[in-house]
Amino acid sequence: MFFVAGIFGFNSAYGYGEITASDFKIVNSLNQEVFSPVVDQQLNLQTSLKNVTQKNMDWAYVVQVIDSNGAISDLNYATGSLVANQTLTAALSWTPHASGTYTIEVFVWDNLRDINPLAPVTTHTVTVT
Repeated sequence: MFFVAGIFGFNSAYGYGEITASDFKIVNSLNQEVFSPVVDQQLNLQTSLKNVTQKNMDWAYVVQVIDSNGAISDLNYATGSLVANQTLTAALSWTPHASGTYTIEVFVWDNLRDINPLAPVTTHTVTVT
């Protein structure tokens, strides 16, 4: 039991919840929201990130797109930093090359090496025609 308690203390030291990730949208190049994407349409997968602390925070925004067969069809990331209480919109490009239903998983980590979560994972489903 002591070991389990140590793991919980260790994980909470890495800032889980210090950045909020909200307002996920799929938009086109004109920043218009897209509800019914089509094959070969360039899309931006965007999320609002907010630093809810009083310190500067580095972040890695990672988006994984999984097709209906469970295969990763796209994996991309962006990194940056937020000053105290700053909000910004992170966006990554994705162009679906086949129709179908896709699951989009959004991660916000402290960096790409340690991959400590700063916000809960969010999952979204989109159908491409």
